[in-house]
This record gives sequence, structure tokens and C-alpha cells, in this order.
Amino acid sequence: MRIGIGRCEMEFPRDFFPAEGFVTQVHPLHVRVFFIDKPGPFALVSIEMTSLPDEECAALRKETAILLGIEESHVWISVTHTFSAPHILPDFALKTEEEREHRTVLRRTLSDAVRSAVWQARQEAAERELALYQGESKTFACRDIELPEGWWIGCGGKGPSDRTLTVLAVREKDRVKGLLLHLNTQSSVLDGTGAADGKCVSGDYAGFACTELEKRYPGAAVLFLIGAGGDQAPVKRGRGYAPDGQGGYAETDLHEAAVPIAEALGRQLAAEAEAAMQNTPEALNGPVRTASRSFHAPAKKMNRNLRELRPSHSCEWEPDGDKEQTIELFTLGSLAIVGVKPELTCPTLKQIQAVSPYPVTLAATLINGGAKYMADQSAYDRCMYEAVNSPFASGAAEMLVREAAALLKK
Repeated sequence: MRIGIGRCEMEFPRDFFPAEGFVTQVHPLHVRVFFIDKPGPFALVSIEMTSLPDEECAALRKETAILLGIEESHVWISVTHTFSAPHILPDFALKTEEEREHRTVLRRTLSDAVRSAVWQARQEAAERELALYQGESKTFACRDIELPEGWWIGCGGKGPSDRTLTVLAVREKDRVKGLLLHLNTQSSVLDGTGAADGKCVSGDYAGFACTELEKRYPGAAVLFLIGAGGDQAPVKRGRGYAPDGQGGYAETDLHEAAVPIAEALGRQLAAEAEAAMQNTPEALNGPVRTASRSFHAPAKKMNRNLRELRPSHSCEWEPDGDKEQTIELFTLGSLAIVGVKPELTCPTLKQIQAVSPYPVTLAATLINGGAKYMADQSAYDRCMYEAVNSPFASGAAEMLVREAAALLKK
């Protein structure tokens, strides 16, 4: 196979921060690219940001396709969903000329890094082997916890988790040239904290794991691909609800003391990836196939002000028509990756895997844009955060499973 790997740091101007509550940068942010030229083509652009508006993804997708000389349909734009990164905000959220200039600089910084990483992947593409490994990660668990007031976000929930760690390894003459780590969790140790007086900029623990592995394999690029992590979180977080040791939960904020926790979990994830690579690999060969399928999912109205959301034992859902959604599909040998914009939960992942004819089926979320949460039925039944903070109505996730099954079988 002819595969190229690229990497570039997003270098912000010295006076870029503070902004959006971020007061310091503790880890660099990167753009990384995985490009299969032949048999292909297919390109995955991984960006260490929380999210990107659809129009920004479309522009980057088009630019990547032009640089690689391929069709836009063969390009996936992905974010790692670190919460410790600045956002490209919409016009209505910008109140001052300074904020608009800030967005212009951020766009330019991101675009420059994407172009550099994509061009590097194209230029250094060579004949290489691609192998799939699977292991386990204990860095995360279900985040859904039950407080006296209702279900909410925390650490150490007792709900289901798929802790499978999938590693795609690109090798050239027994030398690791690139790795892709897929994990079903949000990378959110530093969500809302990380500094004494605000938030810090970081790729969070998944980003730290990637840079740690890049140190162990000089010249390699290591990408993180977020799976069905809508109801999953790191086993330790710097801010939020955590077990209090007495059977309940307490709300805490560790500020800058949360950074070493993210680094420790990052080193653990890196070690777990190397352990997975000691297992028997499966060579991925054959044609690369990509496809897509659109459908209309039932929608509901939601409160866009997250600060007003509270745990509750009962909720009322107001219908809001439907929303068109697209399912992207990548297959190679025994591997299938189902790419979608919404954040999915573990039960939905299990349902997709149950109907897939592919031995290894992964879900990738926040692909080519974002659409908030698309929760499974149990989240609506219990009025959980993933259902409350969702623009989709009950039944949307189950509809997505049926559409994904049809695309996979086709």
C-alpha cells in the first residue's frame, strides 16, 4: 500500500491568549494526516480542537482534496474533541472587532497547519504495510452518574463501556511511520479547568498520548480518532463530579493540579497502545472503499444555554421536525469505520456492531462537522444529559443504526 503521514503544530501568536477563558497553553495542538494513496484514495485529517462548524469542515475538506488531487468524498475531517482548545465562533457570538480579528487569526493558524500536514503526507507517501491491533484501555469509563436530583455527568459511572483500543500501525521496513489510535471516549480531563485562574490549552490526555508515542517513534505521526464516546469520560477529571469515597459524589475543581492527571493518563494510554501492538496483528489489504448515505432523523427543541441545564428526574421533549444526517463509510479488508457527525453512546455502538458484516466495526464521531449528541433510547427514558443536550428526538439513534446497517451490508 502507498501511505503518507503528515503532522504540523498549530503555532499561535504570542498574544493570542487569553481568549475564551483560556489563559495559558500547557501542551501544543496539532493537525495530523493519514493518507492512503493506493489502493485508495482516502485521507483522514485529525485536528486537535473541540469542534468545527460544518462550513469550516467543508472548506478544509475541499482544500485537502485539491492538495491531494482526489475527490472531496474521499476526505474525512475529524476533531479529537479536546475541550481545551479555542473555537471558531459564529458571527452572532462575536461582539467586538477584537473578537473578529481573533477568529481570523485562528482560521489562518488552522488552515496553515492543515495545508502543511496534508502536503507532507502527500510528499512522503511510500509503499508501506498497514496492520490492525486491538487491546484494551482502562483510562476511561461511563460518565453517567445518578445524583439525588437526577442523572448527570461525572466520573466512574456504572453504565456500559466498550474499552477496546484499536491501533492501526503504518510500517516501512519494520519501522513505525504512523499510528492511529481509536478509543470510545471523550478526552476531557481538563474540560473547563487547568489553570489557577481559568482554562488551559491542551490536546488533553489523548493528545498527550499521541505526542508521547511520537517521541518513542521518531519521525512518526500519531493520530487520535474519537469513537462512540458521548457517554464516556476519563476515569479522573479535573473539574466536575467525582466519587467522594462515601458512596456519593462531590463537585471539585483541581485547577492546574489537573494537568499532571492528564499527562499520567496520556502516558497510560501510550503504554496500552504499545501493549496492544504486542498482540497478533491483522494485515489490512485489498481495495479501499468509501460510501455515504443520508437520512432524516427526528429532531427536538433544546436549550442552547448549557449553563441552564440541570439534572432532573423528568423531562418534556418538544418536537422540531427532522434533521438531515449523513453516514460516511470507510472499509478496508475486515475493517469498517462508520463516520457520523453526532456524538454516539455505547449502546448505539453495540447495536451497529451487532448488525455489521465486518469482523471489526468502529464508529467515528464528529466526522466532517458536528451535530451534538444523538443518544440511545435509555438516555431519554432516564432524562440523561446526552438526551437533554441533544437536538435529536427519541428514536433518532435507532434510525441511524438501521441506516448504517443498510450501508454496511450494501
